[in-house]
Amino acid sequence: MKTARKTAKPLPSPANQKRDDARHKILEVAMELFYVQGYDKTTTRQIIQKAGILNGSLYHSFTNKEEIFKTIIVSAFRNALEESEKLFPKTETIQDLITVATFPIALELYAASKFKRAAELLYQAHQSWTVLDGFIKVSIDWVAQHSTLFNPTENKRGFYANTLAIMGAIGNLVGEFANTDDEIDYRASFRIGLEVFCTVFKYPIYALDEMVEKICNILETNDIQIFEHMIKSDTQKQLMIDLA
Repeated sequence: MKTARKTAKPLPSPANQKRDDARHKILEVAMELFYVQGYDKTTTRQIIQKAGILNGSLYHSFTNKEEIFKTIIVSAFRNALEESEKLFPKTETIQDLITVATFPIALELYAASKFKRAAELLYQAHQSWTVLDGFIKVSIDWVAQHSTLFNPTENKRGFYANTLAIMGAIGNLVGEFANTDDEIDYRASFRIGLEVFCTVFKYPIYALDEMVEKICNILETNDIQIFEHMIKSDTQKQLMIDLA
């Protein structure tokens, strides 16, 4: 009996490897610059200079700064949700569905409450259609993976439109963290987001305080952060020195 040979995975060509390395460097440097000095103050020229690449290398991988931003923010959002996978088994009740579906909302507000720059970047993300569209698609995938009650192929347009409406409200709540110095309890903001979600989707509003407590405790106990693995304090300090 012949044993099937395992097909070795082809190694990337030098040209493809160089392109992948440049793309990774662009994203790494761009995130650091966005986090240190903000999205608006960061230019593609700065990204190119800090990454040590040629203009063509950046525009070969990305159309513009907004596309770089979308790639970073949506990936960070998806990674934070993936980190939370083990905390949410498959759900079968409406209350569990609401818990799973509103977890991304709580995640955003928690991150916005922890760091001012995180709030600013997330608020910027809500003002970009391309980033917002990415947020919605990641959220839909998240709910579909965790609830037997949700089928993304049924009434796809309705679910997307409802989520879009909710994202408008959440963007404004995130903007409050970004644009004021007031002491804001993110749990209170999340409770509002939870009410908006239930109203838009016509789900029964009950046990809101218990649900807020449950979801926020998950976030706080595990300290799940959208940008946790993307920024290092020593890198920020060095960049601040370089940009001064």
